[in-house]
Amino acid sequence: MKKVLSLFAAVIILVPLRSALSQTLSDYISQVKGDTLVVKDYYDMNNHQNSLYWAITLDTGNVPAGRVYELKANGYYPLGKNPTTLRNTVIVGEDNTSIVKNENAASRPPLICGVDSTEEFLSPNAAAINVTHDLTVKNCNIMQLSPKGFISYSFINPLSENLNITFDNCLVEHLTKDFLFITKPNCNVTLKNCYFVNMSGWPCRRSGGVLDCLTDLDTLLVENCTHIMGQGSMYRLRQGYKFSRIIFNHNTFINSAGYTFMNPGYQRNVSLYNNMFVNCNIQDCAPILASMDVGEVDPADLPMGLVNVYPDSADAANNTHRKFLCKNNLAYWDPSLADMDSILNANAVNGVTNWRSQKSIMNTRTDSMFKHEGPYNSNLYSLLVTDTWKNQMPAFTDTKDLFTIQLANIKTFALGTVDSNATIALPTWRLINTDSKDYLKSDWPIPVDLSYSDPYLLTGGMGNYPIGDLNWFPTPKASWLAQRTEEYLQIALDGDVPGGAKNARALPAEFTLYQNYPNPFNPSTKIAFSLPRSAVASLKVYDMLGREAATIVNGYTTSGTHEVQFDATNLASGVYIYKLTSGSFTELKKMMLLK
Repeated sequence: MKKVLSLFAAVIILVPLRSALSQTLSDYISQVKGDTLVVKDYYDMNNHQNSLYWAITLDTGNVPAGRVYELKANGYYPLGKNPTTLRNTVIVGEDNTSIVKNENAASRPPLICGVDSTEEFLSPNAAAINVTHDLTVKNCNIMQLSPKGFISYSFINPLSENLNITFDNCLVEHLTKDFLFITKPNCNVTLKNCYFVNMSGWPCRRSGGVLDCLTDLDTLLVENCTHIMGQGSMYRLRQGYKFSRIIFNHNTFINSAGYTFMNPGYQRNVSLYNNMFVNCNIQDCAPILASMDVGEVDPADLPMGLVNVYPDSADAANNTHRKFLCKNNLAYWDPSLADMDSILNANAVNGVTNWRSQKSIMNTRTDSMFKHEGPYNSNLYSLLVTDTWKNQMPAFTDTKDLFTIQLANIKTFALGTVDSNATIALPTWRLINTDSKDYLKSDWPIPVDLSYSDPYLLTGGMGNYPIGDLNWFPTPKASWLAQRTEEYLQIALDGDVPGGAKNARALPAEFTLYQNYPNPFNPSTKIAFSLPRSAVASLKVYDMLGREAATIVNGYTTSGTHEVQFDATNLASGVYIYKLTSGSFTELKKMMLLK
Protein backbone atom coordinates (compact mmCIF):
# COMPACT_ATOMS: atom_id res chain seq x y z
CA MET A 1 0.00 0.00 0.00
CA LYS A 2 2.83 2.41 0.84
CA LYS A 3 4.38 1.88 -2.61
CA VAL A 4 1.07 2.76 -4.27
CA LEU A 5 0.75 5.94 -2.23
CA SER A 6 4.34 6.90 -3.06
CA LEU A 7 3.72 6.43 -6.78
CA PHE A 8 0.49 8.45 -6.55
CA ALA A 9 2.36 11.25 -4.74
CA ALA A 10 5.11 11.18 -7.37
CA VAL A 11 2.57 11.68 -10.16
CA ILE A 12 1.08 14.63 -8.31
CA ILE A 13 4.55 16.12 -7.79
CA LEU A 14 5.45 15.98 -11.47
CA VAL A 15 2.45 17.94 -12.66
CA PRO A 16 3.08 21.26 -10.88
CA LEU A 17 6.82 21.04 -11.43
CA ARG A 18 6.47 20.44 -15.19
CA SER A 19 3.97 23.29 -15.36
CA ALA A 20 6.32 25.63 -13.47
CA LEU A 21 9.25 24.79 -15.72
CA SER A 22 7.22 25.69 -18.80
CA GLN A 23 6.31 29.09 -17.45
CA THR A 24 8.13 32.40 -17.77
CA LEU A 25 9.22 35.09 -15.34
CA SER A 26 6.04 37.07 -15.97
CA ASP A 27 3.96 34.25 -14.47
CA TYR A 28 5.44 35.04 -11.06
CA ILE A 29 5.43 38.84 -11.24
CA SER A 30 2.38 40.99 -10.52
CA GLN A 31 3.94 44.37 -11.28
CA VAL A 32 7.12 45.97 -12.65
CA LYS A 33 8.19 49.23 -11.00
CA GLY A 34 11.35 50.43 -12.73
CA ASP A 35 14.11 48.02 -11.68
CA THR A 36 11.78 46.40 -9.10
CA LEU A 37 9.78 43.23 -9.68
CA VAL A 38 6.78 42.73 -7.39
CA VAL A 39 6.61 38.97 -6.73
CA LYS A 40 3.30 37.14 -6.44
CA ASP A 41 2.76 35.28 -3.20
CA TYR A 42 1.30 31.84 -2.42
CA TYR A 43 -2.31 32.97 -2.69
CA ASP A 44 -1.72 34.99 -5.87
CA MET A 45 -0.37 31.73 -7.31
CA ASN A 46 -3.54 29.78 -6.42
CA ASN A 47 -1.92 28.15 -3.40
CA HIS A 48 1.36 27.17 -5.05
CA GLN A 49 4.70 27.75 -3.39
CA ASN A 50 8.07 28.79 -4.91
CA SER A 51 7.11 32.11 -6.51
CA LEU A 52 10.19 33.76 -4.97
CA TYR A 53 12.37 30.86 -6.10
CA TRP A 54 11.14 31.08 -9.70
CA ALA A 55 11.30 34.90 -9.79
CA ILE A 56 14.99 34.78 -8.90
CA THR A 57 15.78 31.71 -11.01
CA LEU A 58 14.02 32.82 -14.22
CA ASP A 59 15.23 36.44 -14.09
CA THR A 60 18.20 35.98 -16.43
CA GLY A 61 17.85 38.29 -19.44
CA ASN A 62 18.94 41.95 -19.45
CA VAL A 63 18.70 42.22 -15.69
CA PRO A 64 19.41 45.78 -14.45
CA ALA A 65 22.18 46.21 -11.90
CA GLY A 66 19.70 47.63 -9.40
CA ARG A 67 17.24 44.75 -9.55
CA VAL A 68 15.00 44.44 -6.46
CA TYR A 69 12.51 41.64 -5.69
CA GLU A 70 9.65 43.16 -3.72
CA LEU A 71 7.40 41.00 -1.54
CA LYS A 72 3.92 42.20 -0.57
CA ALA A 73 3.03 43.10 3.02
CA ASN A 74 1.19 40.21 4.71
CA GLY A 75 2.43 38.00 1.86
CA TYR A 76 3.20 34.29 2.21
CA TYR A 77 6.27 33.01 0.30
CA PRO A 78 6.96 29.34 1.13
CA LEU A 79 10.02 27.82 -0.54
CA GLY A 80 9.74 24.27 -1.81
CA LYS A 81 13.05 24.91 -3.57
CA ASN A 82 15.91 26.98 -2.22
CA PRO A 83 16.98 29.75 -4.63
CA THR A 84 20.56 30.57 -5.55
CA THR A 85 21.57 34.20 -6.04
CA LEU A 86 22.61 34.63 -9.68
CA ARG A 87 23.83 38.18 -9.12
CA ASN A 88 23.89 40.69 -6.29
CA THR A 89 20.37 40.17 -4.94
CA VAL A 90 18.05 42.45 -2.98
CA ILE A 91 14.80 41.12 -1.47
CA VAL A 92 12.55 43.64 0.29
CA GLY A 93 9.14 43.68 1.89
CA GLU A 94 7.09 46.53 0.51
CA ASP A 95 6.47 48.17 3.90
CA ASN A 96 9.65 49.57 5.46
CA THR A 97 8.01 50.60 8.74
CA SER A 98 10.04 49.55 11.76
CA ILE A 99 9.38 45.97 12.89
CA VAL A 100 9.07 47.01 16.54
CA LYS A 101 6.75 49.72 17.92
CA ASN A 102 4.50 49.01 14.94
CA GLU A 103 0.80 48.63 15.74
CA ASN A 104 -0.38 48.43 12.12
CA ALA A 105 -1.72 44.92 11.45
CA ALA A 106 -1.70 45.58 7.70
CA SER A 107 2.07 46.13 7.65
CA ARG A 108 2.93 42.59 8.77
CA PRO A 109 6.19 41.72 6.96
CA PRO A 110 6.02 39.04 4.24
CA LEU A 111 6.81 35.54 5.49
CA ILE A 112 9.60 33.52 3.87
CA CYS A 113 9.52 29.93 5.13
CA GLY A 114 9.55 26.29 4.05
CA VAL A 115 6.73 24.04 2.82
CA ASP A 116 5.20 20.88 4.21
CA SER A 117 4.34 17.65 2.44
CA THR A 118 0.82 17.47 3.81
CA GLU A 119 -0.05 20.77 2.16
CA GLU A 120 2.07 20.79 -0.96
CA PHE A 121 2.47 17.10 -1.96
CA LEU A 122 6.20 17.73 -1.89
CA SER A 123 8.99 16.49 0.32
CA PRO A 124 9.30 18.65 3.43
CA ASN A 125 11.63 21.55 2.82
CA ALA A 126 12.90 24.26 5.12
CA ALA A 127 13.63 27.74 3.85
CA ALA A 128 17.19 28.55 2.86
CA ILE A 129 19.02 30.65 0.29
CA ASN A 130 22.22 29.60 -1.51
CA VAL A 131 24.39 32.69 -1.75
CA THR A 132 26.95 33.09 -4.55
CA HIS A 133 26.65 36.88 -4.82
CA ASP A 134 25.94 39.65 -2.33
CA LEU A 135 22.56 39.37 -0.62
CA THR A 136 20.41 41.98 1.11
CA VAL A 137 17.07 41.12 2.76
CA LYS A 138 14.90 43.87 4.24
CA ASN A 139 11.47 44.17 5.87
CA CYS A 140 10.75 40.43 5.91
CA ASN A 141 9.62 37.74 8.38
CA ILE A 142 11.91 34.70 8.10
CA MET A 143 11.48 31.19 9.44
CA GLN A 144 13.87 28.51 8.25
CA LEU A 145 11.43 25.64 8.67
CA SER A 146 8.14 24.30 7.41
CA PRO A 147 4.67 24.30 9.02
CA LYS A 148 5.18 20.82 10.48
CA GLY A 149 8.51 21.71 12.02
CA PHE A 150 10.99 20.33 9.46
CA ILE A 151 14.15 22.31 10.07
CA SER A 152 17.23 23.33 8.13
CA TYR A 153 20.72 23.82 9.47
CA SER A 154 20.66 27.52 8.59
CA PHE A 155 18.87 30.06 6.43
CA ILE A 156 22.02 31.18 4.58
CA ASN A 157 24.26 28.78 2.68
CA PRO A 158 27.23 30.78 1.33
CA LEU A 159 28.87 29.23 -1.71
CA SER A 160 31.43 31.96 -2.47
CA GLU A 161 34.10 33.99 -0.71
CA ASN A 162 34.08 37.74 -0.07
CA LEU A 163 30.29 38.03 0.18
CA ASN A 164 28.36 40.92 1.69
CA ILE A 165 25.33 39.58 3.57
CA THR A 166 22.88 42.08 5.06
CA PHE A 167 19.59 41.72 6.94
CA ASP A 168 17.76 44.91 7.84
CA ASN A 169 14.44 45.34 9.66
CA CYS A 170 13.60 41.64 9.64
CA LEU A 171 11.57 39.57 12.12
CA VAL A 172 13.44 36.27 12.47
CA GLU A 173 12.03 33.34 14.45
CA HIS A 174 12.79 29.65 15.07
CA LEU A 175 16.52 29.77 14.35
CA THR A 176 16.83 26.02 15.03
CA LYS A 177 20.58 25.35 14.55
CA ASP A 178 21.86 28.75 13.39
CA PHE A 179 20.42 31.53 11.26
CA LEU A 180 23.69 32.26 9.44
CA PHE A 181 26.25 29.49 9.04
CA ILE A 182 29.28 30.94 7.25
CA THR A 183 31.88 28.58 5.80
CA LYS A 184 33.43 30.77 3.09
CA PRO A 185 36.17 33.23 4.13
CA ASN A 186 36.30 37.01 4.14
CA CYS A 187 32.56 37.63 4.15
CA ASN A 188 30.98 40.74 5.67
CA VAL A 189 27.85 40.25 7.78
CA THR A 190 25.59 43.18 8.71
CA LEU A 191 22.50 42.81 10.90
CA LYS A 192 20.50 45.99 11.52
CA ASN A 193 17.13 46.73 13.08
CA CYS A 194 16.21 43.04 13.36
CA TYR A 195 14.02 41.32 15.95
CA PHE A 196 15.22 37.78 16.78
CA VAL A 197 12.78 35.75 18.88
CA ASN A 198 12.30 32.11 19.88
CA MET A 199 15.84 31.14 18.95
CA SER A 200 15.10 27.48 19.50
CA GLY A 201 13.66 24.36 17.91
CA TRP A 202 16.57 21.91 17.75
CA PRO A 203 16.81 19.86 20.99
CA CYS A 204 20.33 20.84 22.02
CA ARG A 205 21.70 23.33 24.56
CA ARG A 206 24.09 24.77 21.92
CA SER A 207 21.57 25.33 19.10
CA GLY A 208 19.46 28.37 18.28
CA GLY A 209 22.15 30.87 17.38
CA VAL A 210 22.19 33.86 15.08
CA LEU A 211 25.68 33.27 13.64
CA ASP A 212 28.12 30.39 13.45
CA CYS A 213 31.30 30.50 11.40
CA LEU A 214 33.93 27.96 10.44
CA THR A 215 36.24 30.36 8.66
CA ASP A 216 37.93 33.75 8.98
CA LEU A 217 35.52 36.61 8.29
CA ASP A 218 36.04 40.24 7.46
CA THR A 219 33.52 42.34 9.40
CA LEU A 220 30.58 41.57 11.66
CA LEU A 221 28.34 44.56 12.44
CA VAL A 222 25.25 44.08 14.62
CA GLU A 223 23.34 47.30 15.21
CA ASN A 224 19.99 48.12 16.80
CA CYS A 225 18.82 44.52 17.04
CA THR A 226 16.71 42.90 19.75
CA HIS A 227 17.21 39.26 20.78
CA ILE A 228 14.58 37.56 23.00
CA MET A 229 14.37 33.97 24.31
CA GLY A 230 17.57 32.35 23.10
CA GLN A 231 18.34 28.67 23.60
CA GLY A 232 22.00 28.16 22.72
CA SER A 233 25.16 30.00 21.70
CA MET A 234 23.96 33.16 20.00
CA TYR A 235 27.10 34.40 18.22
CA ARG A 236 29.67 31.60 17.82
CA LEU A 237 33.08 33.17 17.41
CA ARG A 238 34.86 29.86 17.31
CA GLN A 239 38.42 29.18 18.40
CA GLY A 240 40.94 29.35 15.58
CA TYR A 241 38.96 31.74 13.36
CA LYS A 242 39.39 35.50 13.33
CA PHE A 243 37.47 38.54 12.14
CA SER A 244 39.07 41.75 10.93
CA ARG A 245 36.46 43.75 12.86
CA ILE A 246 33.51 43.03 15.19
CA ILE A 247 31.09 45.75 16.32
CA PHE A 248 27.99 45.35 18.48
CA ASN A 249 26.33 48.73 18.93
CA HIS A 250 22.95 49.50 20.51
CA ASN A 251 21.58 45.97 20.84
CA THR A 252 19.19 44.44 23.37
CA PHE A 253 19.54 40.84 24.62
CA ILE A 254 16.88 39.37 26.94
CA ASN A 255 16.56 35.85 28.41
CA SER A 256 19.35 33.85 26.79
CA ALA A 257 20.35 30.46 28.19
CA GLY A 258 23.62 29.90 26.33
CA TYR A 259 26.63 32.03 25.50
CA THR A 260 25.82 35.41 24.03
CA PHE A 261 29.31 35.49 22.51
CA MET A 262 31.00 32.11 22.34
CA ASN A 263 34.78 32.38 22.58
CA PRO A 264 35.65 35.84 21.24
CA GLY A 265 38.99 35.29 22.98
CA TYR A 266 41.32 35.37 19.97
CA GLN A 267 39.61 38.26 18.16
CA ARG A 268 41.83 41.25 17.43
CA ASN A 269 39.39 44.15 17.18
CA VAL A 270 36.07 44.03 19.05
CA SER A 271 33.83 46.92 20.12
CA LEU A 272 30.83 46.46 22.43
CA TYR A 273 29.08 49.82 22.78
CA ASN A 274 25.68 50.82 24.17
CA ASN A 275 24.33 47.26 24.55
CA MET A 276 21.88 45.85 27.08
CA PHE A 277 22.13 42.28 28.43
CA VAL A 278 19.32 41.13 30.74
CA ASN A 279 19.39 37.51 31.98
CA CYS A 280 22.01 36.27 29.51
CA ASN A 281 24.64 33.51 29.82
CA ILE A 282 22.52 31.85 32.49
CA GLN A 283 23.56 28.25 31.81
CA ASP A 284 26.19 26.95 34.21
CA CYS A 285 29.40 25.18 33.22
CA ALA A 286 31.41 22.23 34.54
CA PRO A 287 34.39 20.13 33.33
CA ILE A 288 32.02 17.58 31.77
CA LEU A 289 30.94 20.19 29.21
CA ALA A 290 34.57 20.83 28.27
CA SER A 291 34.89 17.20 27.19
CA MET A 292 31.52 17.21 25.40
CA ASP A 293 31.66 20.63 23.71
CA VAL A 294 35.23 20.58 22.41
CA GLY A 295 36.25 23.96 21.03
CA GLU A 296 33.15 25.66 22.42
CA VAL A 297 34.28 26.36 25.97
CA ASP A 298 37.00 28.44 27.57
CA PRO A 299 40.41 26.82 26.88
CA ALA A 300 41.29 26.98 30.59
CA ASP A 301 37.85 25.60 31.52
CA LEU A 302 36.88 28.85 33.23
CA PRO A 303 33.31 30.13 33.25
CA MET A 304 32.74 32.24 30.15
CA GLY A 305 31.17 35.62 30.82
CA LEU A 306 29.75 38.12 28.37
CA VAL A 307 33.32 39.19 27.59
CA ASN A 308 35.96 36.48 27.34
CA VAL A 309 39.56 37.02 26.27
CA TYR A 310 42.59 34.77 26.55
CA PRO A 311 46.24 35.22 25.63
CA ASP A 312 47.46 34.09 22.24
CA SER A 313 51.09 33.18 21.57
CA ALA A 314 50.74 34.92 18.22
CA ASP A 315 50.36 38.24 20.03
CA ALA A 316 53.94 38.28 21.28
CA ALA A 317 55.34 36.64 18.16
CA ASN A 318 53.81 39.27 15.88
CA ASN A 319 53.75 42.19 18.35
CA THR A 320 49.99 42.30 17.80
CA HIS A 321 47.94 44.63 19.96
CA ARG A 322 44.59 43.18 20.99
CA LYS A 323 41.78 45.73 20.89
CA PHE A 324 38.60 44.94 22.83
CA LEU A 325 36.60 47.98 23.91
CA CYS A 326 33.50 47.79 26.12
CA LYS A 327 31.68 51.06 26.84
CA ASN A 328 28.23 52.17 27.95
CA ASN A 329 26.88 48.64 28.40
CA LEU A 330 24.38 47.20 30.91
CA ALA A 331 24.34 43.69 32.37
CA TYR A 332 21.68 42.50 34.82
CA TRP A 333 20.56 39.13 36.18
CA ASP A 334 17.30 38.47 38.00
CA PRO A 335 17.83 37.31 41.61
CA SER A 336 15.75 34.19 40.91
CA LEU A 337 18.65 32.87 38.79
CA ALA A 338 21.22 33.04 41.58
CA ASP A 339 20.66 29.48 42.88
CA MET A 340 21.21 27.60 39.62
CA ASP A 341 24.71 26.30 40.36
CA SER A 342 23.69 25.20 43.85
CA ILE A 343 20.67 23.30 42.43
CA LEU A 344 22.90 21.44 39.95
CA ASN A 345 25.48 20.67 42.63
CA ALA A 346 22.87 19.45 45.10
CA ASN A 347 21.51 17.06 42.48
CA ALA A 348 25.01 16.06 41.30
CA VAL A 349 23.89 16.30 37.68
CA ASN A 350 26.06 13.96 35.57
CA GLY A 351 27.87 13.11 38.81
CA VAL A 352 29.36 16.61 38.97
CA THR A 353 29.30 18.79 42.08
CA ASN A 354 31.38 21.73 40.87
CA TRP A 355 28.95 23.47 38.53
CA ARG A 356 29.84 27.15 38.18
CA SER A 357 27.82 30.19 37.21
CA GLN A 358 28.50 32.02 33.94
CA LYS A 359 26.23 34.93 34.85
CA SER A 360 29.05 37.45 34.85
CA ILE A 361 30.66 40.09 32.69
CA MET A 362 34.15 38.52 32.77
CA ASN A 363 35.92 35.57 34.34
CA THR A 364 38.94 36.13 36.59
CA ARG A 365 41.55 35.82 33.82
CA THR A 366 39.73 38.20 31.48
CA ASP A 367 39.29 40.69 34.32
CA SER A 368 43.05 40.60 34.99
CA MET A 369 43.76 41.13 31.30
CA PHE A 370 41.49 44.18 31.17
CA LYS A 371 43.11 45.52 34.36
CA HIS A 372 46.56 44.79 32.85
CA GLU A 373 47.60 42.91 35.99
CA GLY A 374 50.36 40.37 36.52
CA PRO A 375 51.49 38.63 33.31
CA TYR A 376 49.04 40.81 31.36
CA ASN A 377 50.78 44.07 32.28
CA SER A 378 51.96 44.33 28.71
CA ASN A 379 51.52 46.82 25.91
CA LEU A 380 50.03 43.95 23.90
CA TYR A 381 46.91 44.14 26.10
CA SER A 382 46.78 47.88 26.75
CA LEU A 383 43.87 48.24 24.34
CA LEU A 384 41.63 45.96 26.39
CA VAL A 385 39.41 48.68 27.86
CA THR A 386 36.14 48.67 29.77
CA ASP A 387 34.26 51.27 31.72
CA THR A 388 31.92 50.42 34.61
CA TRP A 389 29.00 48.35 33.35
CA LYS A 390 25.57 49.52 34.46
CA ASN A 391 23.74 47.05 36.67
CA GLN A 392 20.02 47.64 37.04
CA MET A 393 16.76 46.23 35.75
CA PRO A 394 15.34 48.75 33.27
CA ALA A 395 11.79 49.97 33.89
CA PHE A 396 10.51 48.51 30.62
CA THR A 397 7.16 49.78 29.32
CA ASP A 398 5.46 46.41 28.70
CA THR A 399 7.22 43.04 28.99
CA LYS A 400 4.14 40.82 29.34
CA ASP A 401 5.39 37.56 30.97
CA LEU A 402 9.04 37.78 29.88
CA PHE A 403 10.30 38.13 33.46
CA THR A 404 7.81 35.79 35.10
CA ILE A 405 6.62 32.70 33.19
CA GLN A 406 9.23 32.91 30.43
CA LEU A 407 12.09 33.53 32.85
CA ALA A 408 11.02 30.40 34.75
CA ASN A 409 10.84 28.47 31.45
CA ILE A 410 14.33 29.40 30.36
CA LYS A 411 15.73 28.68 33.82
CA THR A 412 14.15 25.22 33.72
CA PHE A 413 15.58 24.64 30.23
CA ALA A 414 19.07 25.81 31.26
CA LEU A 415 19.05 23.54 34.31
CA GLY A 416 17.74 20.52 32.42
CA THR A 417 19.78 20.70 29.26
CA VAL A 418 23.24 20.54 30.88
CA ASP A 419 22.48 16.88 31.52
CA SER A 420 24.38 14.94 28.84
CA ASN A 421 21.27 12.83 28.23
CA ALA A 422 18.95 15.81 27.71
CA THR A 423 17.07 16.10 24.41
CA ILE A 424 14.83 19.08 25.03
CA ALA A 425 14.19 22.36 23.27
CA LEU A 426 13.23 25.72 24.72
CA PRO A 427 9.42 26.11 24.57
CA THR A 428 8.11 28.58 22.00
CA TRP A 429 6.99 31.88 23.52
CA ARG A 430 3.79 33.14 21.97
CA LEU A 431 1.14 35.54 23.23
CA ILE A 432 -1.06 35.93 20.14
CA ASN A 433 -0.68 32.89 17.85
CA THR A 434 -0.68 30.26 20.57
CA ASP A 435 -2.29 27.36 18.68
CA SER A 436 0.13 24.68 17.50
CA LYS A 437 -1.22 25.00 13.96
CA ASP A 438 -0.03 28.60 13.97
CA TYR A 439 3.61 27.59 14.41
CA LEU A 440 4.61 29.67 11.39
CA LYS A 441 2.63 32.75 12.42
CA SER A 442 4.80 35.11 14.39
CA ASP A 443 3.05 37.27 16.94
CA TRP A 444 2.02 40.46 15.16
CA PRO A 445 2.04 43.24 16.06
CA ILE A 446 5.02 42.43 18.30
CA PRO A 447 3.32 42.31 21.71
CA VAL A 448 6.04 43.74 23.94
CA ASP A 449 7.38 47.26 24.28
CA LEU A 450 10.99 47.37 25.46
CA SER A 451 11.26 51.12 25.71
CA TYR A 452 11.95 52.18 29.30
CA SER A 453 11.69 55.26 31.51
CA ASP A 454 14.93 55.25 33.55
CA PRO A 455 16.56 58.70 33.13
CA TYR A 456 20.01 57.24 33.85
CA LEU A 457 19.67 54.73 31.01
CA LEU A 458 17.88 57.06 28.59
CA THR A 459 21.08 59.12 28.42
CA GLY A 460 23.52 56.34 29.31
CA GLY A 461 24.74 55.59 25.81
CA MET A 462 27.39 57.28 23.72
CA GLY A 463 26.33 60.86 22.88
CA ASN A 464 23.66 60.67 25.63
CA TYR A 465 21.43 58.33 23.62
CA PRO A 466 19.49 55.44 25.23
CA ILE A 467 21.26 52.15 25.88
CA GLY A 468 20.10 49.16 23.85
CA ASP A 469 18.13 48.89 20.62
CA LEU A 470 17.15 52.41 19.59
CA ASN A 471 14.18 51.19 17.54
CA TRP A 472 12.23 51.19 20.81
CA PHE A 473 12.87 54.97 20.92
CA PRO A 474 11.90 56.35 17.47
CA THR A 475 12.59 60.04 18.18
CA PRO A 476 16.08 59.57 19.67
CA LYS A 477 16.86 57.08 16.90
CA ALA A 478 16.11 59.66 14.20
CA SER A 479 18.56 62.01 15.88
CA TRP A 480 21.10 59.21 16.30
CA LEU A 481 20.98 58.37 12.59
CA ALA A 482 21.98 61.95 11.76
CA GLN A 483 25.26 61.49 13.65
CA ARG A 484 25.80 57.77 13.06
CA THR A 485 28.87 58.29 10.85
CA GLU A 486 30.55 60.44 13.48
CA GLU A 487 29.75 57.89 16.19
CA TYR A 488 31.41 55.07 14.28
CA LEU A 489 34.42 57.27 13.64
CA GLN A 490 34.66 57.82 17.39
CA ILE A 491 34.35 54.09 18.05
CA ALA A 492 37.14 53.41 15.54
CA LEU A 493 39.37 56.03 17.14
CA ASP A 494 38.83 54.94 20.74
CA GLY A 495 42.05 53.64 22.23
CA ASP A 496 44.19 55.57 19.75
CA VAL A 497 44.22 58.96 21.49
CA PRO A 498 47.28 60.95 22.63
CA GLY A 499 48.53 59.78 25.99
CA GLY A 500 46.92 56.36 25.53
CA ALA A 501 48.19 53.15 24.04
CA LYS A 502 48.83 53.13 20.30
CA ASN A 503 47.25 50.71 17.93
CA ALA A 504 49.61 48.67 15.81
CA ARG A 505 47.90 49.77 12.61
CA ALA A 506 49.80 51.72 9.95
CA LEU A 507 50.15 55.50 10.02
CA PRO A 508 47.49 57.55 8.24
CA ALA A 509 48.15 57.86 4.52
CA GLU A 510 47.13 61.52 4.34
CA PHE A 511 46.15 64.60 6.30
CA THR A 512 42.52 64.29 7.45
CA LEU A 513 40.18 66.46 9.49
CA TYR A 514 37.15 64.57 10.77
CA GLN A 515 33.68 65.79 11.63
CA ASN A 516 33.36 66.66 15.30
CA TYR A 517 31.35 64.44 17.63
CA PRO A 518 28.77 65.02 18.96
CA ASN A 519 27.37 67.58 16.57
CA PRO A 520 25.36 69.62 17.49
CA PHE A 521 26.98 69.83 20.93
CA ASN A 522 26.68 71.52 24.30
CA PRO A 523 29.06 72.62 25.68
CA SER A 524 31.90 70.33 24.57
CA THR A 525 32.72 68.19 21.57
CA LYS A 526 35.57 66.03 20.27
CA ILE A 527 37.55 66.77 17.12
CA ALA A 528 39.83 64.20 15.51
CA PHE A 529 42.51 64.68 12.87
CA SER A 530 45.23 62.58 11.28
CA LEU A 531 48.79 63.51 10.28
CA PRO A 532 50.79 61.14 8.04
CA ARG A 533 54.01 62.58 9.47
CA SER A 534 55.10 64.67 12.44
CA ALA A 535 54.78 68.36 11.68
CA VAL A 536 53.77 71.77 12.96
CA ALA A 537 49.97 71.90 12.96
CA SER A 538 47.27 74.27 14.11
CA LEU A 539 43.60 73.63 14.84
CA LYS A 540 41.55 76.78 15.34
CA VAL A 541 37.89 77.69 15.70
CA TYR A 542 36.24 80.71 14.02
CA ASP A 543 32.77 82.23 14.18
CA MET A 544 30.76 82.85 11.02
CA LEU A 545 32.25 86.36 10.69
CA GLY A 546 35.75 84.87 10.47
CA ARG A 547 36.81 85.97 13.93
CA GLU A 548 39.08 83.55 15.79
CA ALA A 549 37.17 82.08 18.74
CA ALA A 550 39.69 79.51 20.06
CA THR A 551 43.03 77.83 19.40
CA ILE A 552 42.97 74.14 20.22
CA VAL A 553 46.30 72.93 18.77
CA ASN A 554 49.27 75.10 17.79
CA GLY A 555 52.74 73.60 17.51
CA TYR A 556 54.73 70.49 16.70
CA THR A 557 52.44 67.43 16.58
CA THR A 558 53.46 63.80 16.18
CA SER A 559 52.22 61.62 13.32
CA GLY A 560 49.10 59.53 13.75
CA THR A 561 45.47 60.09 14.61
CA HIS A 562 44.71 62.55 17.40
CA GLU A 563 41.54 63.47 19.23
CA VAL A 564 41.08 66.67 21.20
CA GLN A 565 38.31 68.03 23.39
CA PHE A 566 36.88 71.45 22.60
CA ASP A 567 35.02 73.23 25.41
CA ALA A 568 32.73 76.00 24.20
CA THR A 569 31.34 76.99 27.59
CA ASN A 570 32.24 80.67 27.02
CA LEU A 571 30.86 80.86 23.48
CA ALA A 572 27.36 81.73 22.32
CA SER A 573 25.12 79.30 20.45
CA GLY A 574 25.64 79.21 16.70
CA VAL A 575 27.56 77.73 13.80
CA TYR A 576 31.36 77.71 14.01
CA ILE A 577 34.15 76.76 11.61
CA TYR A 578 37.12 74.71 12.73
CA LYS A 579 40.25 74.69 10.59
CA LEU A 580 43.24 72.34 10.48
CA THR A 581 46.46 73.69 8.96
CA SER A 582 49.78 71.90 8.53
CA GLY A 583 52.25 73.16 5.92
CA SER A 584 50.36 73.55 2.66
CA PHE A 585 47.41 71.46 3.92
CA THR A 586 44.24 73.23 5.03
CA GLU A 587 40.78 71.84 5.69
CA LEU A 588 37.69 73.38 7.27
CA LYS A 589 34.49 71.89 8.70
CA LYS A 590 31.38 73.31 10.35
CA MET A 591 29.98 72.48 13.77
CA MET A 592 26.96 73.74 15.71
CA LEU A 593 26.82 74.79 19.36
CA LEU A 594 23.31 74.60 20.85
CA LYS A 595 22.84 75.84 24.40
